[in-house]
Amino acid sequence: MTFLTSCIQPSIQVALLTKLDAGSIIGTSEIAAVKEFERTHPNSRIQIIPFDDGWDPERTKQAYKEVQNMNIQFLITSHTSTCAIEIAKDINLDKRLTIIAGATTTVLSDKDDYILRIIPDLNQEQAVIAQKISSLQPKKLLIIRDLSNSGYTIPAQEAFLTELNRVSPNITVRTFDFDANQFNIEELDPVLQAEIFNVLYLLIGGYKNIAGNIAQYSYQFQPQSTIVFTPWMHNRELVNSAGPAINHALLPSLFPSRKIDPKIEAYMSALETNFHVSPTIISLKVYQALELLDQAFKAKAVTPDQAKKWLLSKKILSTRLGTITFNAFGETIEDYYFITDISGEFH
Repeated sequence: MTFLTSCIQPSIQVALLTKLDAGSIIGTSEIAAVKEFERTHPNSRIQIIPFDDGWDPERTKQAYKEVQNMNIQFLITSHTSTCAIEIAKDINLDKRLTIIAGATTTVLSDKDDYILRIIPDLNQEQAVIAQKISSLQPKKLLIIRDLSNSGYTIPAQEAFLTELNRVSPNITVRTFDFDANQFNIEELDPVLQAEIFNVLYLLIGGYKNIAGNIAQYSYQFQPQSTIVFTPWMHNRELVNSAGPAINHALLPSLFPSRKIDPKIEAYMSALETNFHVSPTIISLKVYQALELLDQAFKAKAVTPDQAKKWLLSKKILSTRLGTITFNAFGETIEDYYFITDISGEFH
């Protein structure tokens, strides 16, 4: 008995900062990812402590204070770029190792700090989207941009237009800005009726259902146009809110379609079957973050400095959902996929 007790290693707390509001598809999906990780890694030392930051900058700062009070040394965050910027300085002052699963802001890019990111930054993301839209050969492009997450959408549009002007300088681009938190969809009427556009790019992040509503509303005016979302719209509610417009849309994704990748199909089916949840893309990234920390802890890298050094020393890190490769600064470059049968991703 003494021998067995001595072999039991203490758990390591990991904070998960995300949106846990009642009924939130975000929090529900990510908590399901945690449960799936616990189901598939029963011997892991990780003990997840969730914190509700509401994907709101002020609430994120308060949630981080709670992490400080509990002295949790490891974090996984899924919130928006605007939220991530609010606590980045404190994270690095405190030297708490943080894996980012959602924020793409370039404010955090290529810094030797305590923040690792398992998604490409917005420069990579937007360049790929610009190249895809260019391949559609539109004459006119309408961008509808949400400024409620300005930490993402403003630099994202700059990066997008830089690449679009490089590959297709003759495309006419028009932008309409709005605030998703204070918005009447009929305000779009003059914009949608003004002229024919071949492609509508909805530059909206943070899983806002308004993206689907706008897509459906636009479709009523210009059903011939192609609609392009950001990767952060990957969820069942997009299908429900976009109506018939979803059949004329493209969805960039950090993972291949479940229809062609058995790994993705198995994961999504597991959450749907075991927890009755339709996974978001970020939930897949949260699962990967847990696997990375678990691998570091198993290698006896159990402090932030040790775990950071161990993770960055590996050229390729394998996870159930694919590989992660960090550069020297804890940034990652990944392939993007464009899903055309968006409805087919959600059973």
